[in-house]
Amino acid sequence: MSSKPDLVSSLHRRAQGRGDPARFYAEKGGERRRASNGGSKGEHMKKSLKVKLSIAALLVAVAGTLVFGACAPLDLLEEKDALSSVLPLGAPKAAAARSINADMSAQQMMEAGFYNYYAAEYVVSENFSTNDSYMPDTDISFNTQYIDGYKIRKGVYDEEDPLASQTYHLVISAGWTSGSQRIEEALVADDKLTYRYIDGGSGSPFEFNDDIGMMRVKEGAAAQTVEYGTGKEALEQYNIDVCNDPTKVFTYDIFDTVTRALVPGTVSSATEPVYNAREGTYSFSASFNKDVVTKNYIQVLERNLAKQNGGNVEYRSLDMDFVMWEDGHIKSIHIEENYRFTMSGFLSLDNFYIANVYFAYDEQECGYVMADYLNAFENNIGIERTNELYELGVKEEIGGIVISIGEGAGIAAGVIALIVIIVVVSVAAAKAAKKKKRAADEAKQAREDEEELFGKEESAEENGSGGAAKE
Repeated sequence: MSSKPDLVSSLHRRAQGRGDPARFYAEKGGERRRASNGGSKGEHMKKSLKVKLSIAALLVAVAGTLVFGACAPLDLLEEKDALSSVLPLGAPKAAAARSINADMSAQQMMEAGFYNYYAAEYVVSENFSTNDSYMPDTDISFNTQYIDGYKIRKGVYDEEDPLASQTYHLVISAGWTSGSQRIEEALVADDKLTYRYIDGGSGSPFEFNDDIGMMRVKEGAAAQTVEYGTGKEALEQYNIDVCNDPTKVFTYDIFDTVTRALVPGTVSSATEPVYNAREGTYSFSASFNKDVVTKNYIQVLERNLAKQNGGNVEYRSLDMDFVMWEDGHIKSIHIEENYRFTMSGFLSLDNFYIANVYFAYDEQECGYVMADYLNAFENNIGIERTNELYELGVKEEIGGIVISIGEGAGIAAGVIALIVIIVVVSVAAAKAAKKKKRAADEAKQAREDEEELFGKEESAEENGSGGAAKE
């Protein structure tokens, strides 16, 4: 199973009392002992029901861990860097709208970097990330999801008409379960926003390889297309449905595209920028105010989680490491995010999102030519590129094993069937033991009744003579 990232040790402490599994089961054992040592019949039935529900919950948890758990190498994101078309590039040739200098603070550099992103005539950002959900206060991974993709924009961002720029956005959600497998594409061309997606599920259109955290689209996979139309209203509806704005660098409340400045109070702390003369870059880290940075973003999280029966987000933290070119362009951002939420109204989970995002500003050099993507829904360039990267990843990962959803479901079904067999045998054994104990209790009660009626010595003599006669 996957291990939590290093940031967990400081953010994620084992709860005392009710959160301690050993104490929980000790208390349950105490309840069972109290029920067996007296109490009314109604109380005994209530305790018995609680025990049965506890067993059922335990089985669900075990099955869920087996089905949803995934193994994720901690260095997987670094390994995926080898697939990046952007990371190897040097300093951008395109001029930055705002410059930076050594006298600036981290906040000032950050603001200039985001300003330059929206002012760029062309920009592409690659995203390699993992999304891990853990059972609270444990190292049990409930689900590991790999979210990769890229976002291309050609044309300066216009707040009044955000669909004026040509835009292509690809998101690949790859996970062990079919429910976490999905490819989404957004295309903005001629002021019109169109959305296309391919979902996992029964007879999945994907092949997933857990060793490299990637998947490919099978031949003939059916895609669903949604036309959102033109104007701000179309984009607003898209963001309600899809929850991932293709025109913005992030959905966090960090940079205000109206004022073209950082959201006041969004940065809670930041390190001093460090200059690297050899690379020609500045580096710094920042932590964000969870109440400010999620003012609108929390709604995006809630809508996204609602698609999977999740919600009730308790946001914990957001931290970023920035590397900026000395001309003022953002080179890369490393993101670490943590929040707690519930699934199906009762299952509490801790979510850790980690991402590496790389930026480029020279269209011809980075390999993401916008003209090639204007017909992405006809020429399938995004899907073909995804499959090529998958094959490259498999080739680099010697001994990688591809597990289809059908095979995975078969393994899960086999494990669950084994659990059922164990439970059935255990229940049968428990019933037999209970029957034997009931017979012994009845015999003991009969002897006590005899002693009360006939006296202890007389009863013993009758039992003795009876025993002699039987022999």
